[in-house]
Amino acid sequence: MTTSNATPASSILVPAMGRAGRLAVGLLVWLGLGALGGGAVLVAKPDGSVMQMPLSMLAGSPFPDFLVPGLILGGLFGVGSFATAAMGLRRWRVAPFLAFAIGCAQMIWIVVELAIIKGFSVLHPLYFLTGLGIAAAAVPWGWPTFQGWRASRR
Repeated sequence: MTTSNATPASSILVPAMGRAGRLAVGLLVWLGLGALGGGAVLVAKPDGSVMQMPLSMLAGSPFPDFLVPGLILGGLFGVGSFATAAMGLRRWRVAPFLAFAIGCAQMIWIVVELAIIKGFSVLHPLYFLTGLGIAAAAVPWGWPTFQGWRASRR
C-alpha cells in the first residue's frame, strides 16, 4: 500500500477578496461595461457609423466590417469580464486565472487594434492600462491558490 503526501484538491485555498481581488473585480466590471457598450454599438451598426469609424480602418484586416470585432469585444471582454467578476465575488478558484487571461488578452487586443487601424484614441492607453491592472492584480490575488494547487500535485 502506498501513501501520498499530496494535498487533497478540496484543501486548495479559495482566493481571498483582499485588495488585489477587489481591484481586479472592479477593473473587470469597468472593462465589461465599456466592452459591452462598444460591442453592442458595433454589432448594431457594423458599418461603424455610430462610432464614426469608416470601414477603411479595417483595410488589411480579415474583417469586412465591424460585426466580428464587435462580437469579440462584447462577448469576450464584455460578458467574459462580468462572468469572471461574478466568479471572483463567489470566490471561485479559477477567477484570478481567468482575470489574468482577460487582462493579457485585453492588452493584446489593444496592440493588434492599433496595428490594424493605424489610428490612436485616448481610449487605447486607458484600456491597455485597464488590462495591465487586471493582470497585475490577478497575480497576488491568485498566488495562494496557485501555490496550493502546486502543493497538491507533489
